[in-house]
Amino acid sequence: MRELFTKAGKDDLVFLYFSGHGLKGAFLPIDYDGSSHKLYHDEIVRILDKSPAKYKMCIADACHAGGMGKSKDVDLSSSAYYYKAFNEAKGGTAFMLSSKAKEISIENAGLRQGIFTHFLIKGMKGRADKNTDNVVTVKEVYDYVHYNVRFYTRNYQNPVLYGDYDDKMPISVIRTK
Repeated sequence: MRELFTKAGKDDLVFLYFSGHGLKGAFLPIDYDGSSHKLYHDEIVRILDKSPAKYKMCIADACHAGGMGKSKDVDLSSSAYYYKAFNEAKGGTAFMLSSKAKEISIENAGLRQGIFTHFLIKGMKGRADKNTDNVVTVKEVYDYVHYNVRFYTRNYQNPVLYGDYDDKMPISVIRTK
């Protein structure tokens, strides 16, 4: 991740998506052996900070994901549309996380995935496109995910969004044909 993200150009997007297990302060990748190979939240933030990319996005669906926040419990047609939206948005880094720092992230056997990821995918496919411009922004998808995850879990799980991002930063485009 460090090597790849530092190779980005000044107008590029770097995107990190993690879905799996988490502990306070770290994600647990597939090679976690009980003591080593943790992916520390602080290290992810440092790597993103060092990347020259204009747009930086981190989405995580894991227990205690909100611990990446600066304040641990505060909520903070295609491709032509997408590129136009990127050119109009300011740069920045957005962290969209499945739960607050002291919460677990719930998986649902009926959905066959995490509840956060379920609504994230639906939102990115178009359900979150509130203004129907065929571009789903980080703010639109967060609002959709936040509402639906809280509703589905009866307020037990609370996604968070923070960073120095532009609300209009695009996250997906809806194909019109």
